[in-house]
Amino acid sequence: MLETGWFTTAEDWIETNVFSAHEFATFGFAIAALLCFGLLLLILSGVRALMTRLRNAAGTRAFRRAKEPGYRILLARPTGPGAGRTGKWLMSALGDHLAEFNFGAPFRIAATGQIAGNTDQKILAQARRRLAAADADMLVWASRVDKGDNGLVVQGLSRGGGLRPDEARAFSIGLPGRSSGLEGQVAQVAAYLLAKKLQPALANPQAFRPEKMKLLAEALDRMLADSETVSQVVRSELEADFCASGVHVAESTGDLGTLDRVISLRRAHLDAVTNTSDPMLVSQARMDLGRALLARAEKQFDQKIVQEAISHLSQVVEALRGDPSIQKAQTASDAMFKAQTMIETRKRFSMNFGS
Repeated sequence: MLETGWFTTAEDWIETNVFSAHEFATFGFAIAALLCFGLLLLILSGVRALMTRLRNAAGTRAFRRAKEPGYRILLARPTGPGAGRTGKWLMSALGDHLAEFNFGAPFRIAATGQIAGNTDQKILAQARRRLAAADADMLVWASRVDKGDNGLVVQGLSRGGGLRPDEARAFSIGLPGRSSGLEGQVAQVAAYLLAKKLQPALANPQAFRPEKMKLLAEALDRMLADSETVSQVVRSELEADFCASGVHVAESTGDLGTLDRVISLRRAHLDAVTNTSDPMLVSQARMDLGRALLARAEKQFDQKIVQEAISHLSQVVEALRGDPSIQKAQTASDAMFKAQTMIETRKRFSMNFGS
């Protein structure tokens, strides 16, 4: 009785001072409606996520079953502001310019859903699963993080060089975040940098015939002239690749114009060297400059040019002597020479003193 009386008293007080019974009913109905609406949103979100997974799975299976020859590239929907516009730009960049850098090799590009996760490990794990499911050669995704010169981060996994999906190398490329920064030759830059991930041999011009590298060198020269919005890191990579390709071509064709361009770029690069500069990039610049000077001296001999080339190449040799991998190779070579010497000594001993 006491409990019933207390409840009745509390109910009367609330109806008098807070809500009436009718208002309570209305409030309860509103809360119930909100709960139902939230539950409906959760159901729709779950259905949408399930449909997305099913669509991605169906797409990757179809991509795997396709029998067309050539490279197979998956392009995931980007994340961040302007995702749709970014995806169209990337698709266009690859579709329009990739053939220029893989020397006409056929390729196929297919769109797939976003690669997302709350950690880099989860993102990479999801990407590897999708790469394996589609049996693709490369999977690319992107995210616009800000409007700086590295604001559009293009990431991916590449099986370039015949790797298995679980061995695919992860990469990241920084492009301008502003839409206006993607004009000019930036689309060609994106296609070229992705082509290098797909075909690692592009980083070694000596692996290709000079006539092919001539076309690449000309394309890289155009990129350098009309891609001022890209970061200094990207420009340095383009410059290094142009110089290496240009020297390879000029050594066989004697193109003095290309040699002079390489010499000018590499001298400017070395003039800007500081204590914080990447030693590998400095060594590559000296290598390119030394080779270009020697190639020029072969056409128009100048003792000062030859001496300058020797100076730069000597510094490259000194720098490489301290490289751990070079030291290991030298140690292995010395051990192998010792083993061969022991075998030869034993043979001579057997011939001279054997029974």
